Amino acid sequence: MEFSANMGIGGVLAFIAGIWVLIKLFQKEGLLKGILGFICMLYTFIWGLQNMKNEDLKLKTPMYIWIGGIVLGIIINFAMGGGGE
Repeated sequence: MEFSANMGIGGVLAFIAGIWVLIKLFQKEGLLKGILGFICMLYTFIWGLQNMKNEDLKLKTPMYIWIGGIVLGIIINFAMGGGGE
């Protein structure tokens, strides 16, 4: 399978949005949960989904970008023929 730069676009978007949410997690929950979120980004993702409606945190934009990046990466991967052999 050839590597295409287009396949990495979704991953880069998801990574940037994940770091954005991780910063909010550190600010809101403190050091211990922030480190947990750094070690396990799934925790950060779920925490972001649970707190999307909190107007003080303003997590809607990064969470939509994160979800969109994941979906975009999957779509591009299948469109480029990486879905199976």
